[in-house]
Amino acid sequence: MKPFLFFLITFSYLCQTQLPLVSSVTTTLPFQLITLLSIKSSIIDPLNHLNDWKINPSNSSPTFSNSNNHQDPIWCSWRGITCHPKTTQITSLNLSNLNLSGTISPQIRYLTTLTHLNISGNDFNGTSQTGIFQLIGLRTLDISHNSFSSTFPPGIAKLRFLRIFDAYNNNFTGPLPEELIKLPFLEQLNLGGSYFSGRIPQSYGTFKRLKFLKLSGNALEGSLPPQLGLLSELQHLEIGYNTFSGTIPIELTLLSNLTYLDISAANISGQVIPELGNLTMLETLLLFENSLSGKIPSTIGKLKFLKAIDLSENQLTGSIPPEITMLKELEDLRLMYNKLTGEIPQGIGELPKLNIFQVFNNSLSGTLPPKLGSNGLLQRLDVSTNSLQGPIPVNICKGNNLVKFNLFNNKFTNNLPLSLTNCTSLARVRIQNNNLNGSIPQTLTMLPNLTYLDLSNNNFNGEIPQEFGNLQYLNISGNSFESELPNSIWNSSNLQIFSASFSKITGQIPDFIGCKTIYKIELQGNFINGNIPWNIRDCEKLILLNLSRNNLTGIIPWEIAILPSITDVDLSQNSLTGIIPSSFNNCSTLTNFNVSFNSLTGPIPSSGVFESLHPSSYSGNENLCGQLLAKPCAAATGENELEARRQQPKKTAGAIVWIIAAAFGIGLFVLVAGTRCFHANYNRRFNGNETNCEIGPWKLTAFQRLNFTADDVLECVSKSDKILGMGSTGTVYKAEMPGGEIIAVKKLWCKQKEKYAYTLQVDEKSDIYSYGVVLMEILSGKRSVDQEFGDGNSIVDWVRSKIKTKDGIEGILDKNAAAGCSTVREEMIQILRIALLCTSRNPADRPSMRDVVLMLQEAKPKRKLFDSVVLGRCANDNVDVGGDGGDIPLAQKPIINES
Repeated sequence: MKPFLFFLITFSYLCQTQLPLVSSVTTTLPFQLITLLSIKSSIIDPLNHLNDWKINPSNSSPTFSNSNNHQDPIWCSWRGITCHPKTTQITSLNLSNLNLSGTISPQIRYLTTLTHLNISGNDFNGTSQTGIFQLIGLRTLDISHNSFSSTFPPGIAKLRFLRIFDAYNNNFTGPLPEELIKLPFLEQLNLGGSYFSGRIPQSYGTFKRLKFLKLSGNALEGSLPPQLGLLSELQHLEIGYNTFSGTIPIELTLLSNLTYLDISAANISGQVIPELGNLTMLETLLLFENSLSGKIPSTIGKLKFLKAIDLSENQLTGSIPPEITMLKELEDLRLMYNKLTGEIPQGIGELPKLNIFQVFNNSLSGTLPPKLGSNGLLQRLDVSTNSLQGPIPVNICKGNNLVKFNLFNNKFTNNLPLSLTNCTSLARVRIQNNNLNGSIPQTLTMLPNLTYLDLSNNNFNGEIPQEFGNLQYLNISGNSFESELPNSIWNSSNLQIFSASFSKITGQIPDFIGCKTIYKIELQGNFINGNIPWNIRDCEKLILLNLSRNNLTGIIPWEIAILPSITDVDLSQNSLTGIIPSSFNNCSTLTNFNVSFNSLTGPIPSSGVFESLHPSSYSGNENLCGQLLAKPCAAATGENELEARRQQPKKTAGAIVWIIAAAFGIGLFVLVAGTRCFHANYNRRFNGNETNCEIGPWKLTAFQRLNFTADDVLECVSKSDKILGMGSTGTVYKAEMPGGEIIAVKKLWCKQKEKYAYTLQVDEKSDIYSYGVVLMEILSGKRSVDQEFGDGNSIVDWVRSKIKTKDGIEGILDKNAAAGCSTVREEMIQILRIALLCTSRNPADRPSMRDVVLMLQEAKPKRKLFDSVVLGRCANDNVDVGGDGGDIPLAQKPIINES
């Protein structure tokens, strides 16, 4: 009566939902079909995996039984359903891994012919549906990897023929269900990965046919029941990752058929009992992460079939028993994180199937077995943090299977063996903190799969490899290379971290060409000299830069401050000069900045991280000033006076325009006159026969030292009709001073004047921008606006775009000004950097004129004059020039004591 009532209710529901089930009102729906559609209605199927669980309305005669032309019923072809080949009854329902959720309809109990039910790998929740427990014909039931919760429901004892029950990885709570022992045919029981608590019931030792028992990953406690030793058929016992107490019951060694024993991370203590040697069928023994103590028993050598043993993370003492070398099937040996002493048995190197050997963090001594790796199967070797010594075995990577190789924190010596440096399978090598020596082979850094290489704190010497292949991490710190960094070091497309501190590296830092992926550079404690390359801005992902304790000179590149992710900069203990670029005020990512013990001058940035830095970050720089050092800058008075002048009433816009033009002209005439001298000197030196020139190309003279005044300049310009040339920004006049001096003065066009006329404001940053434009004109030999630059583009746009091209700087500098000479080119590059800074798009990033003068002073050439200049080309930089020579002088602006 109940089935009939269910049929009427379900049929009524299906009709109300207008499901196209029948082609005739007289058709009777089979009971299995109704049940399946009911099951589908309670399931949430977001990916529509059960789309075929329906009757196609286009089919006027759907097959509901096997009486019609001997065809199987329609549901036998639905996804996950298997029917009996003769009776067409549903025998198996497999809905695993379909991303289903919801609940299992209790109507499932009407699939009475089911023998296999698998709903694993979904997200069914709530309590496990007891309707399943009425499928008394089930042989296998898999509800693993779902979200069933609460205590385990009663009723499973009804499944008397059940052989396999898998409930792994759910959210069950409460005690382990003892009702399971009433299943006389049960062979596999998996209740791991939930939240079962309490003790393992002693009754679990009464299963007659149980071969597989997994209770790991719960919250079980108490001592291990000795009754588990009565499971005479048991082959697999996995009860780790719980919080037991006590020791390993000796009764477990009665499990003569056991092949897999895992009691890892289970809080057990005591010793590794010698009786474990009685488990002669054992293939896997996992007892790691416990509190086991004492020695490893020699009886372990009796486990002839043992393939894997892991006793790591315990408190084991003594030596590795030599009997372990008798385990000819052993593939995986892990004894790390113990207190083992003595030497590694040499026979371990002769184990024919060993592929993993890990004994790190012990107190082992002696040498590695010389035949280790000779079997050609070794994949992972980690003996780090011991007291091992001697050479690395020569065949360590025979067979090219070695992936991870860790020997760090030992006392290994000698060179790297060829089998290692040619090991194409290597992905990770950590051999730091040893006494290894010799050079680093290029073949090692070019291994195709190697991404992590740490060779730090050894005795490696010689040349640093030129290429780094696919390396992402490279640490060669603490060695004795006594060589320069390779020019192509930053070209590695994958390199992210490069550390070469305290490695006796000499020479200069190569240009940061191709520096796109690196985010950490550590070069502190070397003998590196020269400037910090300005194109460090190409290191777009740089986070940390440490160049401290070197012999670096020159100025701090402002490009560091515009790196989008920079957080840590240490340039301390060098010989850097100039100012701290004001652009660091806008560096919001910076958290640490150290420039102590240099020769820096000028004000300290006052915003961002600079407000909280300790004064020690600047110590050893006598000429630094600012509020952070409680040492006011001498320029503060002058700035205040300028501000006061700016607040005075303006009489007329025209007067202000002429004042600005005069001020700019006074500052500019020195540059223009110097430019003409620069071209004249260089044309004579590099295009003529002059060989004993004593005056360099750059000569700045303070205006106060000249024999004429600003009024003289204005008067001469106003009367002069001698135009030397015209550019996009103004006209250049020839003017003769009262003392007979001939100068050239550039007078700006009205574009600048109009700005001041309308705003009545003096903008120092506009003057600096114009100054930068003039510098670019001098260095490139081009006008500020030219058809070559394209429509709407100025020389500033052209220079910035040109730098990014293949030709780069080489296409900018005027070769008629001796840009082909490497030493002169370096000076011109420094001036170009100043010009770029003056023409920054953001006026706040442009320096003051005081800063510009300081930077120009820092551009003083350090090169020497050669006697041989042929056809306008520089003498060979490698020529050994005798005599003292002489630095090309760059006149210094007089230091005025404003205090």
